[in-house]
Amino acid sequence: MSHPSKNPANNLRGVLWGLGMMAGLGGVSVAIRALKPDIALQELLFFRAFIGLIAISLFMLPKGWRSLIPRRPGLQIVRNLFHVSAQYCVFFAIAIIPLAEVTAIEFTVPLITCLMAAPLLKEKIDRTRWIGMIVGFIGILLVVRPVFEEVPPAMLIAIFGAVLFSYNTILVKILSQVEEAGTMVFVMNAIQSLVLLGPAYYVWTTPELHHVPWLLMLGLSGILAHYCLSRALAIADTSVVLPLDFIRLPFIALIAYTVWGETFSPWSALGAVIIIGSSYFAIMKVRREG
Repeated sequence: MSHPSKNPANNLRGVLWGLGMMAGLGGVSVAIRALKPDIALQELLFFRAFIGLIAISLFMLPKGWRSLIPRRPGLQIVRNLFHVSAQYCVFFAIAIIPLAEVTAIEFTVPLITCLMAAPLLKEKIDRTRWIGMIVGFIGILLVVRPVFEEVPPAMLIAIFGAVLFSYNTILVKILSQVEEAGTMVFVMNAIQSLVLLGPAYYVWTTPELHHVPWLLMLGLSGILAHYCLSRALAIADTSVVLPLDFIRLPFIALIAYTVWGETFSPWSALGAVIIIGSSYFAIMKVRREG
C-alpha cells in the first residue's frame, strides 16, 4: 500500500486543512499580542491549553472515552514539551518586537521542518518545492534583515522557538499516522494544562471582562490550528502543507498596523510580496497535480 501523501488528491486536501491551520495560528498571535500587557505569558499559555481542553472534550466525548487515550503516550509527552517550550519563546518575542517580524521568523519552520523531514520521514522533496521554499526564505530574510540591522535578543529567542516548533512538527507528522487528530489535540491540551498550571498560578492575574473575547480567541484558535495541522499532515507531505503558512504574514501585518499602529518597512513589504508569490506558486502546483 502506498503512503497516503503520495496521492496528489491527498496533497490537495492537505492544502485545504493547511489553510485552516494558517487561520488558527494567526488568531493565536493576535490574541497573545492583545493580552500580553495585562496577563503574564505563563498564564496565557495555560489559558490557551485549558480553554482548548474544554472545547476539544466537548467535541470528543460523544465518541466515547476510549477515543481520548493515545496509542503512543511517551512520544506525546515529548512532543508537548517541545511545543510548550517553542510557544514560550515565540510568545515572549511577540511581546517585545513587531508582530509581523515574529510571524516572519516563524516562517523558518517550514524550511527547517522540510530539511529534517527528508532524512527522518523519508519524504521526497522535488525541485519545484525546494525552489518555492528557498524563494520564500529569501522573503523572510528581507523581513528580518539580519545583514543590515543588529538582531535583538528577542529575535534570537524567536528563531530558537522556530527550531523547537520544527521538531514538534516532525513529531506531529509521526504521531498523525497512528493517532486521530482529535485525540492528539485532546492529549496536547490535557498535558499542557497540567504542565502550565503551577507556573500560571505563580504569576496569576484574574482576567477582567474585556479579556474574555481575546482569551476565547486564543484557546479556540489554538484548537483550530492544531486540529487542522494534524489532519493535513496525516494525508499530505510536510513540504506541501507547511509553506502555506507563509500567507499568514500580510494579514498579521495588516492587523498589527490597524490595531496597534505597528509599521511595515519597505524591506518587509518586499519580503511579504516574495513570500506570498512563492506560496501561491506552490499551491497552484498542487492543484495542477490534483
